[in-house]
Amino acid sequence: MDLTNAAKDAIDAIIQQIPVDRRLFVDLLTRCERWHPLTNATYISMGAYPLEDHKLIHRMLGLRKLIAFDYDPEIVKRQVFNRPIDTCKCVCHSSGDLVANLDAVLADAGYADASNLIVWLDYTSPAELGEQIREFVTLLDKLKLGDVVRITVNANASSLFSPKPEKGVPTMPGEEVRKVRFEKLSERIGDYLPADAEAEMMTDELLPAVLSRAVGAAALKAFPTSGANTFAPLSIVRYADGQQMLSLTGIVVPRDQEAEMRDKLDLPSWRFASRDWSEVRLLTVPDLTIRERLFLERAIGTTALPDIKKHLGFDFGALEVGEAFLNDYEHYYRFYPNLLASEI
Repeated sequence: MDLTNAAKDAIDAIIQQIPVDRRLFVDLLTRCERWHPLTNATYISMGAYPLEDHKLIHRMLGLRKLIAFDYDPEIVKRQVFNRPIDTCKCVCHSSGDLVANLDAVLADAGYADASNLIVWLDYTSPAELGEQIREFVTLLDKLKLGDVVRITVNANASSLFSPKPEKGVPTMPGEEVRKVRFEKLSERIGDYLPADAEAEMMTDELLPAVLSRAVGAAALKAFPTSGANTFAPLSIVRYADGQQMLSLTGIVVPRDQEAEMRDKLDLPSWRFASRDWSEVRLLTVPDLTIRERLFLERAIGTTALPDIKKHLGFDFGALEVGEAFLNDYEHYYRFYPNLLASEI
């Protein structure tokens, strides 16, 4: 392809930043291969128009059976243009339609013979949480051993309810705000609401665990304890992406082999592993300049935390956020967004 110098300069100016949570997801998938090969698996997700996660999955895992979907036909057209390889199929579906017609989607793509599925349902609308959990259950009903599912939902407490300030009207007490949020959540997810959940849990810190256990209840519906298989949680993380999001990843495994699977994946020593649906990890990832990142990579592991903070002379966001970030940075600095030449 012959490009003008101006076009080359424009392309060189484009950089691709792969978020930490996606890199952690890929690292988890590489661990899954220690227990169950994924070489012939099909990867399915929305991917948005840049298809960043499809590119990463192909580059890091070598998967060629890729499916990207979106309900907006114009986005699908951009996906077709941006797909990393020709075997990446881009289809126009909502998440609900794709899950309901999964077998037909795989057959139309030519991937009905895939050994396994890796599916990421990336949701953003908090108002549709109940529908999202029901789609998750429908998907689980279609899975087999070794299939991996990741689901991302909005876990921002204010997305449930946040009172609008009005002139001359007293501010609603926090207790009342949390009570309304709890009622909203109960209406949305119904029977999936944990029995011990209460209004005081409707905060950014505690809501993710409530939602995670609701997803766990949904998984139990698809894989009851009387069955031979279970959907085992592997990693549950909450992180800020504009609003707080919650990502949960699990795998279908024989119930009597779950402990063996966790050992093969070396999950006991992995910082972001979750042993059950109540274990939610906090992923704190502030934006860093190149100079800040280079300094931290040199200092982490060899310099005491107080000395690092003294040298920096500032904190990353709120004090508690900064403490959590610096304490955890050594666990995931290698997953931090890199500046990569854009793929064309």
